[in-house]
Amino acid sequence: MRVILIHGMGRTSVSLALLAARLRDAGHTTSSFGYFVSRDALDVIATRFVDHVARTGGAGGTDDADGFAIVGHSLGTVVTRMVLDRLPGLRRIVMLAPPNQPPALARLLQHNVVFRALTRDAGRRLADGDGFYHALPVPTLPTLVIAGTGGPRFARSPWQGAANDGVVSVDETRLAGPACEHVEVAAVHTLIMNSAEVTRLTLRFLSSEP
Repeated sequence: MRVILIHGMGRTSVSLALLAARLRDAGHTTSSFGYFVSRDALDVIATRFVDHVARTGGAGGTDDADGFAIVGHSLGTVVTRMVLDRLPGLRRIVMLAPPNQPPALARLLQHNVVFRALTRDAGRRLADGDGFYHALPVPTLPTLVIAGTGGPRFARSPWQGAANDGVVSVDETRLAGPACEHVEVAAVHTLIMNSAEVTRLTLRFLSSEP
């Protein structure tokens, strides 16, 4: 299957390079989309992502006969949800540590000058909470949500002792879609994509029957 990878906020495509290599070793074809939230607004990033998918064989491209999958990390999953209706041919989604609910950490940092300077429009919209999330489509196609549990569990953390990956809580990754599967792995947010268990789960999901 053709698999398109989209990284998280503050990262680059290099962060998904190991996972992409493992997917190729298993026989999949991959391409990666990169962006910078410090440069472009979230809507601009989303439009560029749709263009990338079309250019690399997805969304009606010449290699799209069997459809394609998206593997996204963190903000990359939010971008994917923003453009679900613009991705014909999308068959499966793998979400790694996705902020599928308004993230407590973004709300906590929303007035921090450094956070605002680095994350700009993306950070503002994540911190907007229900206002932004209410408009995000929920996938109706097979979707695998992988949440990390390797974060701190102390009571005074932004997650108040709940299971988390250091950036989002497990509960914040949950998605109530009709075809969504939710699993947990012992990993932290920034490294979850390099987990051997994540690779195993992703490969199993991509090869399973719809």
